[in-house]
Amino acid sequence: MIENTNLYTSHDFSFNQADSYTLLLQLNATAFSYAVINDKQLLAWGENFNTDELKNPEKLSNILTANFKLVIAGLKSDIFTLLPRSLYDNSRLTDAARLLDVQEHEKVGFQVIDDNNIIAYKADRVVTQIINDFHNPVLCNADAGWIKAIGLNYPSNNTLYLNISNETVSIVNYKFSKLRFYNTFSFKNHEELAYFCALVATELELKPQNVKLLISGKINSTDVSFNYLKDFFGEVTLNGVTVLDLPSDVKPHQILNLSALSLCVSSEEN
Repeated sequence: MIENTNLYTSHDFSFNQADSYTLLLQLNATAFSYAVINDKQLLAWGENFNTDELKNPEKLSNILTANFKLVIAGLKSDIFTLLPRSLYDNSRLTDAARLLDVQEHEKVGFQVIDDNNIIAYKADRVVTQIINDFHNPVLCNADAGWIKAIGLNYPSNNTLYLNISNETVSIVNYKFSKLRFYNTFSFKNHEELAYFCALVATELELKPQNVKLLISGKINSTDVSFNYLKDFFGEVTLNGVTVLDLPSDVKPHQILNLSALSLCVSSEEN
């Protein structure tokens, strides 16, 4: 079991000023991570807390009961689909939800990614109810901000962007600065991770030796997975994109997916 950890707290963090801060949450049915930011300054960061903490705060009681200006929650989802933005209107939401086979214990959300694409995704109803206990929260897909951040940083055609979290990898590719591919895969080891990267490259008609992997999330350059990927792809690099002003001891690739939720300021949910 991965232990929960408070990874960073700034000396500038004051609960008396919480009404000017934004709380970022990234969660699934069992665990969540959080960050507190003031504009572009990171004030606090923690990972791998049990979702029960959101319902009955103990370890994070000061943070989770504070009166934040804004709460943005990224909901992790294994079932989703990309839709053309031109199809997004209230009269077609039911049809879109039907594509996801939404069950009674689930809710469907819609997240605008860019001018052309929307993610329709399923989320656990209990989780969304927990988040709705916060004052006017913004709910979005957990990868939405990360995809937006990639799109804002001149993505190249031959780059696969990876985000790794708890044996799940999200993979994105752009072509001519437009989102071309997005999917997630569950993997058990470094060999399966490499397999899915190669599978995506093949589907996109990219030769692995010409592909650059730009990776964020739970990985470091000394990890077995990172070095194993280097044997198959032209270049493997940690993603240095930042959306916040980070202290020197916080590595950009480790917090990118969470911090990029700050780019998600609107979403739709049913």
